[in-house]
Amino acid sequence: MPGCCFLPVMNDDPAPQSATPKGVPRTVNRNSELLEERAERMVYKTIEEVELEAYIFRADPAALKRGDARACILFFFGGQWDNGVVSQFATQCVYFAARGAVAIAFDYRVSSRHGTGPESSMADARSAIRWVRRNAEALGVDPEKIVAGGASAGAHIALSAAMLDGFDEPGEDPSKSAVPDALVLYSPPVDTSPKGFGFTQFADKKAAKKASPIANAKRGLPPMILFHGKSDRVVPYEGVAKFAKKLRWRRNRCELIGFDGEGHGFFNLNVSPRCYEATTVSADQFLTDLGFLAPSKEEDGAPRLSGLDS
Repeated sequence: MPGCCFLPVMNDDPAPQSATPKGVPRTVNRNSELLEERAERMVYKTIEEVELEAYIFRADPAALKRGDARACILFFFGGQWDNGVVSQFATQCVYFAARGAVAIAFDYRVSSRHGTGPESSMADARSAIRWVRRNAEALGVDPEKIVAGGASAGAHIALSAAMLDGFDEPGEDPSKSAVPDALVLYSPPVDTSPKGFGFTQFADKKAAKKASPIANAKRGLPPMILFHGKSDRVVPYEGVAKFAKKLRWRRNRCELIGFDGEGHGFFNLNVSPRCYEATTVSADQFLTDLGFLAPSKEEDGAPRLSGLDS
């Protein structure tokens, strides 16, 4: 994958972009507008009077038919388990809805708004996946084609749902699996030890180790694709490459695409349209290979921003 020429950002919040392709949303405010214009809002979890919302994107909500069973891709925003905006992946949601999936952007608990730690964020990701499975028929999704995606801390909580046990919300019905069927991860923290990322946000060393994907590698994981900047100073690329190799040793499908010269937030549309397109098209190809998406009518493999021009 060729490197991109845009300057990296070192946080999860989208940075201003002076110019974007015709018809492409230009700012995070436009992303927020997409939630209002294109998505159906539902509450997927209420805990201690906090309502956590899901924003559901479909290409044509009026075309939902009884018996629909589409792939569903869930997105969790980044923000170091502390902050972030639920609209971060609005453009990806519009894209994958145009490709025939149901795409959902999930809010979850973070320390700045809820006074919680990473364990609560991890529990919310598991709750979100279970909520989709419980409501699969009403949502028109296939409960065996659920893809968990996210950026940075959002990627960690998606990955933790696939790999780690013991982070369920107390009292939650475990009859539906919280393990996704595939993963699409952007700049994922895979090591929460003192040598990794986020260690100080956990209660103690034991808790951080329990929440560390690289310390809990095993066989039988869902197929996954990881996108990572090779100049990421927040979550160094070398650690993620080691993680991917460790999973492949255990016969898991784990694809890692590195981007030369890019930092932590390189994939955001208003940081780099080029890298946004590259990651989106690669995710599309990955999910098409798995049979989660139908082959695209476009056969030239060129990047495309489906559904964003209207």
